[in-house]
Amino acid sequence: MAVAEAQFGNDSPSARTISRRWGIQEASEMVGVTQPTIRAAELDGRLPVPDMIMKGRVEQRAGYSIAQINHMRAVFGQLPYRPEGAAPVVVGVAALKGGAYKTATSVHLAQWLALQGLRVLLVDATDPQATASLYHGYVPDLHVHEDDTLLPFYLGQRDDAFYAIKPTCWPNLDIIPSCLGLHRIESEVYPLAEAGKLPTAPHLLLRAAIETVWDGYDVIVMDSAPNLGVGTLNIVCASDVIVVPTPAELYDYVSIHQFFSMLRDLIATVDLGGFEPDVRVLITKYSLLPGSQSPWMRDMISSAFGEMVLDEVVRVTEEVGKGQVKMRTVFEQAADQRGTNRAWRNAIDIWEPVCKEIYDKLIKPRWNKEDAQ
Repeated sequence: MAVAEAQFGNDSPSARTISRRWGIQEASEMVGVTQPTIRAAELDGRLPVPDMIMKGRVEQRAGYSIAQINHMRAVFGQLPYRPEGAAPVVVGVAALKGGAYKTATSVHLAQWLALQGLRVLLVDATDPQATASLYHGYVPDLHVHEDDTLLPFYLGQRDDAFYAIKPTCWPNLDIIPSCLGLHRIESEVYPLAEAGKLPTAPHLLLRAAIETVWDGYDVIVMDSAPNLGVGTLNIVCASDVIVVPTPAELYDYVSIHQFFSMLRDLIATVDLGGFEPDVRVLITKYSLLPGSQSPWMRDMISSAFGEMVLDEVVRVTEEVGKGQVKMRTVFEQAADQRGTNRAWRNAIDIWEPVCKEIYDKLIKPRWNKEDAQ
């Protein structure tokens, strides 16, 4: 609460705004039209007159908000929504240990997808720590209580998940938040199922919840708790794509083997009707310092998991920790909210390629595959 008040002047999620602005060159690249096309549309009234500010003695464009850029996309027919008839793609981010950049990956991916104009639902699905919720201003047990989470759906008290969806300051990005009470799923779901009080098999509850609300979204991104309990099993069974963040460190290399072994055993006990998610390993905490073990660990991970390993890596950056303190990721930080422009640019250069690879290789092809059928 104190951090929110210091950053935004108010602890309410509604107090959060994105003050970052994009110049006309950035906007033209994001929208996919030329700068003269944008200027012409502003002159003929198809787009509103741009906001202007005085910079010294010269009046200049203030830059465009993400909402204005999305309006441009709509005007020029450039919104990248999923093809009609194609289902949303559900991306789960899961890891056995904490500190693997699991939540950082979930949040940056969700915001990057929204930045492209896609309609995104971020689900803080199983983690009572609720870090993904905190990133978006929802403080657990202050703004979010048990009845605001997916817990009532897990316990068979709700028929759909609309009640749990909350807006964020990002256009096109909603969130289903979490709080400490969500830990109850680990002890209460299976007894309810055994008593015949759940309409859905315990491992498919999250998938059922998502499918009740997914019509208005293109991508659903789910953050999970660092364990292999009933919550994480639900993440696995709900996902079309699973991204496993794995630090380039020896103990985490051992951990990922344990994760996949336990995952294999868990899946063997449930019926997915022949469906299996696409699983990919994302190497994180990759260090470029001389003498770092990261290159060797990358070779080890690639040798063990082959084509499952994504090409891009998340290099070590302090901006992840700073972003949590600021309650802002690098994608939403305006010029006056960055530590240094160099550090911010370095972090952008880390996260953008990672998110783009996940989108290009794991999300878009699923829509093209459905179109071809």
